[in-house]
Amino acid sequence: MTTEPERDPGEPADVRAARAAIDAYLNRTDPSARTRSADGRIDDRTAELVAREAWDAVMAVTPPPPDPATDPGPAVEPPEVAERRERAVAVVRGLQKLGHHLDETLLPGPDLAAG
Repeated sequence: MTTEPERDPGEPADVRAARAAIDAYLNRTDPSARTRSADGRIDDRTAELVAREAWDAVMAVTPPPPDPATDPGPAVEPPEVAERRERAVAVVRGLQKLGHHLDETLLPGPDLAAG
């Protein structure tokens, strides 16, 4: 199953990440809930669900902020959080490059830029 009608082996890594996230999402959802346009592309609503799922994966492994009263030191982000954050940023950027319009709350801010 493909998520978009055209694939280019030289496409950017973030587009490949977005396609992989779309495929993973579609493989887990009920076929009747899958929304595609006449040309086989997913719609923006589905793209937003894919982006939300990527950010939810970041939140699932993000520890709560330290209590300043008991731990005044700087918080160090665990490697798993950083890895999932980079993936979420790549998925969102890839979805945008594929032409999807996402809710601005799903877009990475300057503090989340993964490079």
